[in-house]
Amino acid sequence: LISEGPAVLATGGGAFMNDQTRRLIKQEAISIWLKASLEILLERVSRKDNRPLLKQGNPEEIMRALLTKRNHVYKKADIEVLSGNQSHEEVVENVVDKLLNYLEEKNVNATN
Repeated sequence: LISEGPAVLATGGGAFMNDQTRRLIKQEAISIWLKASLEILLERVSRKDNRPLLKQGNPEEIMRALLTKRNHVYKKADIEVLSGNQSHEEVVENVVDKLLNYLEEKNVNATN
């Protein structure tokens, strides 16, 4: 999908944990981590009953363990955007702002 051209790809949290996938994203795309608190994430995932990992015990304990295991890898994303209780429009605006800043910095560094 990355090689098919400009697009927004929403991967699951586990996809970025894969070294090969992360390396490909780093080479060919810009990664953005939509970071949220444990409470926000629990509220979001509780809306649907399609999370097999969370059915294996206490969802809060499982989610806390996943965050402990994954956050250090997620921090490798090119851009980090806090995603809390804001509207979708506000999150998109923050993503666009941070993306533009990232591209501007990258361009400045490439010309120096």
